[in-house]
Amino acid sequence: MSQNSSHQPVEIRPHTKSKILEIEWDDGHISKLTYEYLRVECPCADCKGHTPDQAKTITGKENVDITDFQPVGNYALQLSFDDGHNTGIFTWDYLRRLDTSAEA
Repeated sequence: MSQNSSHQPVEIRPHTKSKILEIEWDDGHISKLTYEYLRVECPCADCKGHTPDQAKTITGKENVDITDFQPVGNYALQLSFDDGHNTGIFTWDYLRRLDTSAEA
């Protein structure tokens, strides 16, 4: 998968029982990302820091839920989690890169 995909989601489906966010992309690929994985990989400055040495290791999020998600312009998704965290902006490219099953 290229680092700069231009894929756009056509549908985003949260599955609360399985705690999976399913994203259907414009090329037909479907990403299935667990809520825990999304929370742990949150790209915000509080979680990742401003430099690599400032990154935090996020743990204990096995049971985290997504309480809301909102589009940010036409390039990203803001996720709100039930632990109160809601500052991460997940770009489409970042979400696609998080899906290790998505190949070039």
